[in-house]
Amino acid sequence: NFPIFNFRNTLWVFHTQGNWFSKDGKSWTKAELPALGLRTGYQQYVQFNDAIYALGTMEGDYRNLKVGSRIMKTSSDLKQWEVVAAQSELPARVFYGATVFAGKIWMLGGFDGKDYYHDVWSSSDGVKWLRVTEKAPWSARSNPSVFVFNNKIWLLAGGIIDGEVANDVWSTSDGISWRQETDQLGPRPIFGGSIVIYDNRIWIVGLNRNEGFQSAVMVSSNGVNWTESKAPWTPRGGVATCVFDGKLFMTGGKYSVTENGQLKFIYRNDVWYMARAK
Repeated sequence: NFPIFNFRNTLWVFHTQGNWFSKDGKSWTKAELPALGLRTGYQQYVQFNDAIYALGTMEGDYRNLKVGSRIMKTSSDLKQWEVVAAQSELPARVFYGATVFAGKIWMLGGFDGKDYYHDVWSSSDGVKWLRVTEKAPWSARSNPSVFVFNNKIWLLAGGIIDGEVANDVWSTSDGISWRQETDQLGPRPIFGGSIVIYDNRIWIVGLNRNEGFQSAVMVSSNGVNWTESKAPWTPRGGVATCVFDGKLFMTGGKYSVTENGQLKFIYRNDVWYMARAK
């Protein structure tokens, strides 16, 4: 799992083993910027104030967590990481949803190793964090998909680890008052998809369901009514998406196989794009 950004008119991939950039998605160069090692299956990067911010640190796994509140960001020349705060007021969480909206970084929900949350936090600098809402009307959950669309923050899906998966969609213009757009995103709950806004629509790319990894894509113009189609790449989860050069790009992901009775994950680094029909 790693993110891809359209940053300064360049594609950037932030991987635990190194960071890479490309002007076209075909030819990639390893950056001088060292790997930070943020485990993006648990915590997130966001693009904010002309830099990439890394939100938090962690050791262990979700069953035995040690979470830190350090905030890092890329330097102006993109060659090193700068410490914004060795210790911030960032809530000690993993599996949260994060986005940038109205000049602030927002964190929604998540898991602290014991409890699940349905609160909302925001920060104008990544250091000081304000709890905007302690108990939002959507259920406490991990791994919600959080994004901005039509001048609102949206939240969909997520759920309880190894438990119930949420299938609802919510939106807010301020983080306080929430509207449930639909209680059923589709006939079957989804998890693990990457959200991207393209062609004035919401796209869920690389979504998965309980029956396993898929290559399905869902799209909606309003967050309420959704259509599903099959993508040409192999089934996988944990993909990364962004819009670049007028195209929707997708890369990465993983799928599982069983070898000698053991589950094994196979990771991908192919790059695909979709463009509007001419």
